Amino acid sequence: MAASACRPQTLFESSTVAIQHCADCQMVHLTMGSITMRMSEQHFSQFSQDISKGFFEFSSEVSPQPSMRLMM
Repeated sequence: MAASACRPQTLFESSTVAIQHCADCQMVHLTMGSITMRMSEQHFSQFSQDISKGFFEFSSEVSPQPSMRLMM
């Protein structure tokens, strides 16, 4: 039996990342520049939650930008 070709479909794409899902192999392909990571759907789900938590912690530590003052 021949292995089926991986045919990922793009879920999201921006200037910094591309996220694709392949229903054939049930893997998520995460591409950032020249780096592509393939991970299971479950691993991608957990990875996404961890990135979100990390971003929340990062943004809470970064000093807030000075607010703009409105002149009236």
